[in-house]
Amino acid sequence: MYAALDGRPLGLTFDGDDLLVAATEAGLCSVAPHGEVTTLADSADGRPVAYADDIFVADDGTVYFTDATAHERFEDELWELGDTGRLLAYHPDSGETTVELDGLGFANGLALGPDDESLLVTETSRYRVTQYWFEGDREGEDAPFVETLPGFPDNVDRGADGRYWLAIPSLRADVLDTLHRYPWVIRQLGKLPESATEIDIEPYGLVVELDADGNVVDSLHAPDGDVFGITSATPHDDALYLGSLFGSSVARYPFDSE
Repeated sequence: MYAALDGRPLGLTFDGDDLLVAATEAGLCSVAPHGEVTTLADSADGRPVAYADDIFVADDGTVYFTDATAHERFEDELWELGDTGRLLAYHPDSGETTVELDGLGFANGLALGPDDESLLVTETSRYRVTQYWFEGDREGEDAPFVETLPGFPDNVDRGADGRYWLAIPSLRADVLDTLHRYPWVIRQLGKLPESATEIDIEPYGLVVELDADGNVVDSLHAPDGDVFGITSATPHDDALYLGSLFGSSVARYPFDSE
């Protein structure tokens, strides 16, 4: 074992020799080469970091990371659409953690935007990706990058050609789309046991390719369920490497098979 944390490690990236980890309940942590864990940020603006998810380190050393939801269970965010997700920034010089953007619907994956001055933030419960400018003429602004996706977006990766690969672990859940029209029903769900509000994932594999303007230019489908629950689609050389919620293997999809 390399390091033990107080929560599930979801996002990982290296900052020099140290490994930065976004972990549920634990927040943003740094792991030294010998395995010592230091908590960098476990709250922001008086609210605990409940569900640290993904990380991006800017050239100036600022560590941007998502706090997906204020809920302990991600299903609660999907049911309630409370938009409690946040984009946070840890500033290593001061040790301060600031809220860059809030009101996000399960803030999930992060990637550098096409102009290198913004970040793309996936909003899982809202079926969309939001673009946030952290520097430049539009610093502090945000705008939709892509909306009305066919499923719940997870991680997003930028390829060498400037296009983006967006992993979609599950298609839209009809029961959610229907019940969201009736807020009074949603309010009653809190009285039910957790097992009654679990969301079944259809065994369907889906990855969407986006251009620099957020247009869908291609999509990869596995309707037979051989690869499904796809959480990440990382391009490297001549293939796409796929992570999943299920199983313990990484799938490889060669581009020449298209």
